[in-house]
Amino acid sequence: MKTVDKMEVLHSQSAEFVQKGETGKFLKLIPDTFIIKGEEKDGVFNQGYAIRHINRQDILLIDVVEETTKEAVKKLVNDGYKIKGILITCDHILKDAYADLKTISEDAGGAPIFAHPRNNFKDSFKTKDITERKGVLKDFGLKVFDLPGNGGASVIIYSEVNDGMLFPGEDAEGSTYDSDLNTFKRPKMDKSNDDFGLAGSWSAFDEEFAYLFPRKGKPGFNIEEGQQTDILNSLSKK
Repeated sequence: MKTVDKMEVLHSQSAEFVQKGETGKFLKLIPDTFIIKGEEKDGVFNQGYAIRHINRQDILLIDVVEETTKEAVKKLVNDGYKIKGILITCDHILKDAYADLKTISEDAGGAPIFAHPRNNFKDSFKTKDITERKGVLKDFGLKVFDLPGNGGASVIIYSEVNDGMLFPGEDAEGSTYDSDLNTFKRPKMDKSNDDFGLAGSWSAFDEEFAYLFPRKGKPGFNIEEGQQTDILNSLSKK
């Protein structure tokens, strides 16, 4: 399993690095893993991610669908990268999408779009099932966990590389960038049953991870075993 070169990424492992980074540009966080800042609302910006395959040519995008990120995606294609898929962690992500799914796919070089099979998209574009661990998802060493989320259709994405990376979409929120804290909490849910189910799912999660990259809020870097336990306890607290 590929591990992280601590010296190589030391400069990028801070909230300040992300906060000061240019919106709509991919910023390298750790080897072959990038963040891109999208729309900002009330001082909070959406975050998408990119994972580059060990072959250094194929890329997967996670929740990268906004107007502010469109040109950066096109640049990846123009630079010769092959976008093997756009992963959507929950329905709510597409409320911020700049176009229909067909257009987003075409702008990404015809990349397939992966989403939860119970999605509520009002779009005729045929998506692939993100919960099936096969094909490109397996090639990238990803596991996808089905969580309740708002409306019962969301996932978290786990990567086994870089000592374990967790992409929870909107099922976990990091501390705000103007805060001294670096903690994580469950989002506010529309239905109490969804909140109860999400708490239970986090309680059962047992994959080890050293990095936690949320849709909103500060990322978590170099998470040790005790910190991981604290994070999961906080996310599962009823």
